[in-house]
Amino acid sequence: MPQLKISIVVSCYNKSDTIGDCVTSLLRQETEGFEVIVVDDGSTDGSLQIVETLGSPDTVRIISQEHTGISATKNRGVEASSGSILLFIDGDCVLEGRSLTELARSFTEEGVDCVGGEVRAANSFNLIAKAVEYMQNEVERKWPFGANVAYTRRALETVGLFDERMKAGEDAELYVRTTKLGFKSVINRRVIARTKNPDTLASFLRQRMKWGRGFCQLTEKHPETFTMKIKVCFFWIAAMLLSPLLALADIRLVWAFPILVIYNLIRFMPGTIAIYRRTGDAKHCATILFLRFFNALAYVLGWSHWRFLESVHKARRFEPFLPAVASRKLSLFIDLPT
Repeated sequence: MPQLKISIVVSCYNKSDTIGDCVTSLLRQETEGFEVIVVDDGSTDGSLQIVETLGSPDTVRIISQEHTGISATKNRGVEASSGSILLFIDGDCVLEGRSLTELARSFTEEGVDCVGGEVRAANSFNLIAKAVEYMQNEVERKWPFGANVAYTRRALETVGLFDERMKAGEDAELYVRTTKLGFKSVINRRVIARTKNPDTLASFLRQRMKWGRGFCQLTEKHPETFTMKIKVCFFWIAAMLLSPLLALADIRLVWAFPILVIYNLIRFMPGTIAIYRRTGDAKHCATILFLRFFNALAYVLGWSHWRFLESVHKARRFEPFLPAVASRKLSLFIDLPT
């Protein structure tokens, strides 16, 4: 088989509801000269069997392994690939037509080693799911989505692959590492994947608490990602959560909690207004405001949970990543609860 330009690595763990549509969307891409590698991470819901019905070994390569986590799954796909560009897609994403063509075009720009696309809502009819889409896409993104991002092989061979010790946030950590070592990245909004966004407050909070734990690991490896802006945000959320304790000391301080709730909501209003100005969609403004508030709350809880696990020795603290030569100063614009 000749050397392929693009290798698409699909990570799959219990995605039986979506993996069929995901792989089908890849096989329908107009670009020629790419391979699809599906790495099944020990699924127990029949995902592997669904993939096996979708194509021949010439069109879809399937790798099955015991459940080891998302980082190991992606790394296994890289090791089995042959392309000079590696696109990482989650098994619950559907890649829109011409996205692969757009991706290849972005890599023709001199010096580009990372291209991030958009992740839009497949269930945009749902109020919360659409609001999440706006929160994640209708901003000046400089932080690629791990569910739809591509790297050159030379960049991955230089910086290393995904950190398999990380339980979450492995995609952000790899991006920070490549940026520190001088590799250039761009965002191409025409490279679009669609996924089912959280459609209830409970599912949204579960997702963001997981991301909060991953962010804690990220800040340990790359302390500069814990910017002063994020620290201030965390401080006011933590103050709100702890304020009911003041009432135990003095009942007159019972007002502290509602006031801090209102203050935190006000802090997220400018960003919400900016999203409205970009979309012109007033229908979702209130939902976006409250979701940004709960996003920050979940990040703080997830971050604190990981710190607690470290304190009771159920998780290991990460050592900072200190490259021998830092080619570029990291300029942060993190899509986090700020």
